[in-house]
Amino acid sequence: MKKIFLSILMLSLMYNCDNNSVPSAEDIATFNKNVESWKDVVSGFGSEDPEKVMSIFADSLKWNNPEAVMNVNKSKEDLTAAVNFYISTFDNIKFTEDVYYGGSLYSTEETSASPNGLRIYGNWVFNDPETGVEVSYKWMGVAQFNEDGKVHNFADWFDVSSIPSQIAGTYQR
Repeated sequence: MKKIFLSILMLSLMYNCDNNSVPSAEDIATFNKNVESWKDVVSGFGSEDPEKVMSIFADSLKWNNPEAVMNVNKSKEDLTAAVNFYISTFDNIKFTEDVYYGGSLYSTEETSASPNGLRIYGNWVFNDPETGVEVSYKWMGVAQFNEDGKVHNFADWFDVSSIPSQIAGTYQR
């Protein structure tokens, strides 16, 4: 029985190793370029430059934001308004503990190794200028880049309701 189990385990490992693909140098370069584009967004928040933030987004952007109903997309103009709100309302905006993953964005039977899909994880941190309170929250974003290097589809998730409760000092971590 032990030999059968070990044989099955070995076959399983061999099968999995054969199906792992190594990304091409071109895909790695594209992924790295997309990560650097996202870092321009972060830099734009830090320098309070909404044009720099928005420079990576295509005019045809479809954005699914944290407050949106599922599958209801907003436009680049909507994202621009949100970016302007955060930059004009809060100070010292930073993105910390950032991690980036490429390839498949969704759990489906069809997978993709395209470097044009970018999953972004991290923490947004900023200060409320009236109270001086530091606000922070975990954040996740999914960005799909087009062939021109612009984000044409974007979704992000975080606990929007935690912002006012953190400022008021009522947020329970």
